[in-house]
Amino acid sequence: MITLKQCRAIGLVIVGVLSSLLSGQALAESYVYLTNNTMETLTLSTQQTGHDNIRHGDQWQQLAAKVPPLGTVKFLRFNRDQGIKWGKEYIFTTAVNGASQPVYLKQRLLGTMTFSKMWLSGQDDPWHYDRDIHRVPLDSQQQTLAFKSSSARASGDDIHYVIHDKFNKSEKSQYSNELNVLTYNTWALLPPLASKNTGDRLDTIAEYMTHYDVVVFQEVFDPILTAKFRAKVAQTYPYMTEIPWQVGKILTGGSFIASRWPIEAQDAVVYDACRADGCLAGKGMNYAKIRKGSNAYHIFGTHTHAYTSEQDVAVRFEQLAQLKRFIESKQISYQEPVIMAGDFNVDKINYPQEHLAFLALLNATEPEATGAYPYSYAGPVNIYADEAFNEYLDYVLYSNDHLAPYASENNMLTPRSIDSQHWQSWDLSDHYPVEGRFAFPLAPEYMPY
Repeated sequence: MITLKQCRAIGLVIVGVLSSLLSGQALAESYVYLTNNTMETLTLSTQQTGHDNIRHGDQWQQLAAKVPPLGTVKFLRFNRDQGIKWGKEYIFTTAVNGASQPVYLKQRLLGTMTFSKMWLSGQDDPWHYDRDIHRVPLDSQQQTLAFKSSSARASGDDIHYVIHDKFNKSEKSQYSNELNVLTYNTWALLPPLASKNTGDRLDTIAEYMTHYDVVVFQEVFDPILTAKFRAKVAQTYPYMTEIPWQVGKILTGGSFIASRWPIEAQDAVVYDACRADGCLAGKGMNYAKIRKGSNAYHIFGTHTHAYTSEQDVAVRFEQLAQLKRFIESKQISYQEPVIMAGDFNVDKINYPQEHLAFLALLNATEPEATGAYPYSYAGPVNIYADEAFNEYLDYVLYSNDHLAPYASENNMLTPRSIDSQHWQSWDLSDHYPVEGRFAFPLAPEYMPY
């Protein structure tokens, strides 16, 4: 006679065995991903050729038909054992449209006694049976197809493809009356605060951002990496301001101005107002008077308080009012340009009234935006950003109280890298940088660099 207790024990064993078998079957799959590092929506269509005993929806399935700009999708799955016949070949070909030319992503399975071997390719590249990064230039030479197989689970690799727009550095200014200014929040927090891959990201930022007159950086907090980063940036921008700091704060302000041209005067002040975790850092204002040829330019950089509650907005506007007073305290001639740049944490997409109030308080103009992507903080596509938020927080402005440009524009950039140290993360920060390009009615001395 089997007791009730014994029945329960047998039942648990059976459930455990079934669970193990089912999980093993679920794990015996590979998934294929595509990242779209372009500004076009890509469309996908997959076909299976070779041995014809497997069916869509059972042993394999196309999971997505589109990839948005900067997005990543898991678009294909296929079984690695169930239904895969020993010695038989199965080929999956996905046609991708929307890039500079039609692109073809390819995988090949060869059934073994208990599993399958997998090769990968793209375009007319040979089949690869490894975990290296492979790159195929596309016809335009401005785009690259890259792909790699990576260990995902005991019973199968996953494959990651990326169609990548080459990062084209901005056109350099040519004359002394032109000034190109970039603002970049680098997300270089202290290691315990969970900033990721910081050293590699900072290295690539310094390599990419070399075609400007002035760069305004924020969130360069890590003390060891800050010194290394400033040394690397100094190879292009030898003139730098100090970073704001205050006794009693755990972190510095994390912001500084880097200039290609001599800095004749500088200042840094920590904001008086702060709230909650914003009080841990000495966030504040940077000032640099820069001399380009015979022309003087006044640059103010900042990183203001974050968040959107009524109390947080009030703190942010106290800081903005202090920034306005700081600018006024420099008694700058109305015949000289004043530019304000930084992560202002004012979201013009979701809070347009706050954006208008912010510009009115500073009496500043935001040049027309020419970039193709609408968010400088894009959680759904940027692996480092909070996926719940799509925001525009970063600006390069000019003062209406001072010399106005006769031409100006803002352009948000989306720099990404497919180098090994950035593989599957792609982005260089949780923010995208914004460049401001200005031409002023000043003496136009020819000053190429």
